[in-house]
Amino acid sequence: MLTLYSTALSANGRKVLAVSRHLELDIDVREVNVYRGEGRRAEYLAINPSGKIPTLVDGDLTLFESNAIMLYLSEAHGDCRLWSRDPKERGRIARWLFWESAHWQPALAVLLAACVGHRLLPKIVPPPAAAPDWSAAALAPLMHELDTALSASPFVAGDALTIADFAVAGMCTYFDVAGFPFEKHPAFNDWHRRIGMLDAWRATREALWCT
Repeated sequence: MLTLYSTALSANGRKVLAVSRHLELDIDVREVNVYRGEGRRAEYLAINPSGKIPTLVDGDLTLFESNAIMLYLSEAHGDCRLWSRDPKERGRIARWLFWESAHWQPALAVLLAACVGHRLLPKIVPPPAAAPDWSAAALAPLMHELDTALSASPFVAGDALTIADFAVAGMCTYFDVAGFPFEKHPAFNDWHRRIGMLDAWRATREALWCT
């Protein structure tokens, strides 16, 4: 039995939960709300010493890092759905997984910290002094890359939905409440709507991130 420790309140937690639902996996999901300190409990630290989520346990394998978990689920338990058996296609998908973790998520984490922090912990984190600057220098070239890719194909890595889409969509969890200017990015907006219509994505939607 697969066991996944996660929470849909988290961008990284949500994308793994959505992939497991999309692949229709028989998986035991255990809620770990790290924002309430549940990641620091001794029983969870015994599984993941970092106290972070998500964590996947499959027999004697304990796996951290959301993108690695999605890849493993797709390959080991999903018959390579959302992944690929073709090396070139895997390379294209993997490129976006690395891009997401190295560039997309770090840039957005800084940009959205005040907004997301206040939503999660309103009694501790004060409301942001200003709306996120969506034209920030760190984000602009990344949006250009995405706009270019999504103008050429309906999904991030090409014509088919893959784990790359779920990876990139993770941080988009916060876009509605943070006031992202979708109208300025039509190709991205169309993709965002396609992802939003997926049953697995809708099933992992948390009211906290709804406008």
